[in-house]
Amino acid sequence: MDEHEGRPAPGRTRGERSERLTSAAATARILQAFGHHATQLGVSELGRRVGVSKSTAHRIIWTLVDEGLLEKVEETGLFRLTSTMRSLGQRAETAQQLHEAATIPLDELRTLTRGTLHVAILDGADVLYIERREGPGTIPVFREVGSRNAAHCTSSGKVLLAHLPHDQQDRAVDRLRLGRKTPRTITTREELLRELAVVRRQGFAENRGESEPGMCSIAAPVRAPLGAVVASLSVAMYVDDVEVGLRHLAPPVIQAANRVSAALGWRP
Repeated sequence: MDEHEGRPAPGRTRGERSERLTSAAATARILQAFGHHATQLGVSELGRRVGVSKSTAHRIIWTLVDEGLLEKVEETGLFRLTSTMRSLGQRAETAQQLHEAATIPLDELRTLTRGTLHVAILDGADVLYIERREGPGTIPVFREVGSRNAAHCTSSGKVLLAHLPHDQQDRAVDRLRLGRKTPRTITTREELLRELAVVRRQGFAENRGESEPGMCSIAAPVRAPLGAVVASLSVAMYVDDVEVGLRHLAPPVIQAANRVSAALGWRP
């Protein structure tokens, strides 16, 4: 709806707007059809499932191909989701699983610390925060779920980078722009790789005033059933002495992360 009590937008008739909404709904249903245990589908089958004519399905499908959301499989002549779309679907499923697994551990960890708690995943050069519990002192850098921060200067990012397979880690680090956010930020590839090696050995990562002056955080890895690190769990708060940091919170943070991992099906 537009602002004016459901009136069509200026310059667009009610019929044109209705047609656009119908087309958008058909497009969404075509993409959803690939999630019902069907990896490859043809134009006629998609039209039948969605309830549109073959010509309409053909037009929408090729628009999705042009936009990089679908691709045609030459061997079969059918269409499938591109790797980009499959990755988005997997990420959404992972976020939902993490939400369910992390709820109780986060709520219990919140009783032990005044800090702000996060669960995050790696998204390119950033960490993406997908779960949050606020402590008494809200961290203004991370105001809501969906916020991002640079991976190289956060404890969450360091945990996620540290546990990548070595070839993926090298490529990921090479793509990072190691911008300086505070005087304590790591800004060289060599220093970051040394830090990541320490993180991998000790099982947790620290951010001691590297992303925001006076703010520290500590993070531990969250693992999938086969042991791959899929997320991080962290505590962030302002401290009087960034040199000391939050290392004293390592045991409960690791324990909480392990509980999330166990809920996902991981066994040490």
